[in-house]
Amino acid sequence: MTTGRLTLVPLAVTLADGEAACVAGLSDDGAWLRPEPIAAGQVTGDDPVYDFFRPVGLDLAPSVEPDARPEDRAVVTGPHPGASVPAPQRAALLRAHADHTVEDAFRGERSTGLVQVRPLRLRHRRATGGRTFLRLTFTDASGTEYDWIVRDVRLLRDLAPGADADDLAPALAGPQAPALYLAIGLTKPNGRFPGRFRGCHPLVVGVHPADGSAPTRRGSPTTEAEPEGATVA
Repeated sequence: MTTGRLTLVPLAVTLADGEAACVAGLSDDGAWLRPEPIAAGQVTGDDPVYDFFRPVGLDLAPSVEPDARPEDRAVVTGPHPGASVPAPQRAALLRAHADHTVEDAFRGERSTGLVQVRPLRLRHRRATGGRTFLRLTFTDASGTEYDWIVRDVRLLRDLAPGADADDLAPALAGPQAPALYLAIGLTKPNGRFPGRFRGCHPLVVGVHPADGSAPTRRGSPTTEAEPEGATVA
């Protein structure tokens, strides 16, 4: 089990609700880890402590939560942010650590991973209860089509309902869209998806153009209503 003092490169940064957030990333040895707890203030603002491709120093211990996933770790000290990884190195990191398919990323007990996809459609859709969520339809290397809620803090900010989603979305999904890598994650079991992904809710928790660039380039993210049971990265 990967614990102790290490450097984590976040590839998933999400907002869970008004006070909590979630982060997942790769450790020095290439292991996926989810440090906990994460406060919303640590992933928002002009200079967030946890940011995509910005390494952070952490001292981590095994999670003591009864429903902990294999990647969950308790933060003992930190985070201590460093300098962001340059775009060419980001692209290399994505290529090196991508799983072949969604099923591969979640194989065994894993709850987070990275896959290269063909993005088909990005739009807002109203769900039960009147809530609206940003959703991405995509296919992986197997040709399987998925349609999942997107929790990437940058897209929640820049593609919030009522924003200029029509202008930005074609750059991320559709016939002219570039290749994308998606960081994907499972919530803790909520009983709403029996027999699929071990009863967990699958989410898109990081959207990464293959060239290592950012999907959007604006200011600090804001919170959005959270889907029931989807309170983790």
